[in-house]
Amino acid sequence: MSTRLVPVHSVHFYDDHKALIDRLCGVVCSGLLIGNSVVLVATEQHRLQLVDELRRLGVEVRQHARQNRFVMYDAEQTLATFMVDGLPDTTLFRASVGKLLAEAKKAARSQEKGLTVFGEMVAVLWEQGNRTGALALERIWNELLHDNAFHLHCAYARSGFHRSEDMQSVCDEHSHILGLLAPTA
Repeated sequence: MSTRLVPVHSVHFYDDHKALIDRLCGVVCSGLLIGNSVVLVATEQHRLQLVDELRRLGVEVRQHARQNRFVMYDAEQTLATFMVDGLPDTTLFRASVGKLLAEAKKAARSQEKGLTVFGEMVAVLWEQGNRTGALALERIWNELLHDNAFHLHCAYARSGFHRSEDMQSVCDEHSHILGLLAPTA
């Protein structure tokens, strides 16, 4: 009897980089532990911080990378492969990012060839003031998730939201929401 994978599109609103990296460590470690391949499309700062923290926790990052089960890409460079006039082009997205994900999925060890993805490209667009592009990219991710079930995790700095309507528009594109409420002292 085969298990049907359910798409998960989670978002984490974070207050500081440590909170983001702590959450990502959990996402990455659980993905690797169950045999998924893990793909990160993140800023250089967050890639470096995450790898340092994973190594500190004893995760064999290089071993997983050699097996193509842990791959990282730069968010801005990846955005450049499919953005046209400030908006994501679906065909170019599927040709670039879709291909990266398909290759990573082949290396998964789980029976279902599971995939765990962290995508920071939407946050980069949001921070650049391109909210329309960020939300359009969230919708394209949802289309890809519908076609190929996997776990996609997004994260946005809470400081980038000044109106509850903006946060709600991001929440509407996700199946799971983390850190919606600011932590209490």
